[in-house]
Amino acid sequence: MTAVETLPALLAGMVFFLIGLDSVKSSLKALASRSMRRRMQSATTSPVRAALLGLGIGAVGQSTSAICFILGGFVSARLLTLPRAITVVAWSHPGIAVLPFLAAVNLNVATLWVIGLAGLGLRLRRFTQASAALGTLLGIGFLLFGLFQLKSVAIPLQSAPWFASVSVVLNTSLIVGFLIGIVLRILIQSSSGIAVILITLCTKGLLEPSHALMVIHGTGVGIGVSVLALGHSLRDDSRRLARWQAASNACAGVLMGLWMLIASTGVIPSIIDLLQRFLMRTETDLAIGFLVQMSVVPLIAIAFAPWTPKFLAWLVPDVAEEQLAKPMFISDSTTSAPELAVDLALREQLRLLRAAPGLLDRARIDTAASSGVNAATLRTSLDALHHEIAGFLSDNAEHAKDHDTSTLILAAIGRERLIAELIDALDALARETLTLAEGSPARALCGRMVEASDAMLYTLADAVETGDEMDREILNAMTSDRSDQMEAIRSSAAAACLGVGAAAASPGGVAVSLGTARDQATLLYATSMFERVNYIARRVV
Repeated sequence: MTAVETLPALLAGMVFFLIGLDSVKSSLKALASRSMRRRMQSATTSPVRAALLGLGIGAVGQSTSAICFILGGFVSARLLTLPRAITVVAWSHPGIAVLPFLAAVNLNVATLWVIGLAGLGLRLRRFTQASAALGTLLGIGFLLFGLFQLKSVAIPLQSAPWFASVSVVLNTSLIVGFLIGIVLRILIQSSSGIAVILITLCTKGLLEPSHALMVIHGTGVGIGVSVLALGHSLRDDSRRLARWQAASNACAGVLMGLWMLIASTGVIPSIIDLLQRFLMRTETDLAIGFLVQMSVVPLIAIAFAPWTPKFLAWLVPDVAEEQLAKPMFISDSTTSAPELAVDLALREQLRLLRAAPGLLDRARIDTAASSGVNAATLRTSLDALHHEIAGFLSDNAEHAKDHDTSTLILAAIGRERLIAELIDALDALARETLTLAEGSPARALCGRMVEASDAMLYTLADAVETGDEMDREILNAMTSDRSDQMEAIRSSAAAACLGVGAAAASPGGVAVSLGTARDQATLLYATSMFERVNYIARRVV
């Protein structure tokens, strides 16, 4: 494979990997029901079961990076807790060491079957209910296909003339071998594949076993670098999982590399020296050396388990808008007490209402009063918390013991749906306002609607929390019928779209130009969203 062919192959592999990663994350969120979470928790109910699961998927998947990102999607979708995910990822490392012992494991055909069948399943209407599961499988298939594409770039390297020259350099310095191991792991994306190539080179006499093992140790740091590069867009606990894998693999590689360097001075024996006493073959010695390095990762997980949560919290601090996605009051353990469900859900719903004004900050007239939250991240967190509340109430509705409790829970479910619709309307209002030019009359008018919605939201949250009659009266006054004024604006927008000059009365009663036809078309939608915000707010209380 020439350099001209190598670059597009690398790019294609990277694109397939990223598409697969995004697909897995989005599809897993659709699968994140509370029943699915219970199944995942059951599969990892103890450290031993989580370790066995890690060994199994490591042996089958043959890519700790892919396993880390897949489990990161599970963690992001709250199907798996971060400590259990760390255990599974840690023990997947010894699992991938099966490959050097077997010399080769080809999953390309299986991956193509997964892509083909999952893709066809998504096209068939009869499998609509399984679309989330099929989307997850298709994403995993794309992710693995991307990694295989990256690996395939390395296959011709073994027969390339310059690679033989590189092997000569590898035999001259252990440190150079370690550095080359880092680079190879970043390019090839398979530590086990590199180990197989090195075993082949050693059996052909092109590379000394000790130098080959040093290259393998360098792949530990390479795993860390590649995980950091591929996982830079991850957030919250999934980002913590990726950082943990990067740090643990780098530590394992450095520790094993230091052992090899010290052994080269004759102070202590190296792994190769110890294994050669058992008169094993060279390829077996290297396979065992690779297994030892991979086994260091779960040992690190066990040794530092008490300090891992604090370390990860320091490494990846909580972001306020991401922290919102985690429920504070509801949990699976409270499902058996439906009489408490309404009060607990109400507390979570208040968190939604208190955080919702952050969606409007980007479109406020008074930018100095903006909280500076990331609107996209905040919206994702609001949606995640909404799904948690909805699932919690749905579970408790099934366990309601009497009519009164059922009525209260159903009312809470209705309120949750209204809050979700309110969030959609607020997000749309802010998004449309941002499309208008700064300083334009249309932007100023939409900005006033944004400010009015912001004030109304705080009053709404107070009314829901306290149930005070005065708060309700204030809210009713703030959300009173403004249909005449909104209809005047919409009529002006419709006239502009037809090419007729238009103006509208501002809230102060002064006629203002609404700008271009595009601005007025945007106003047509924005006013509808503003009216919807007011209508939903009245219904929530």
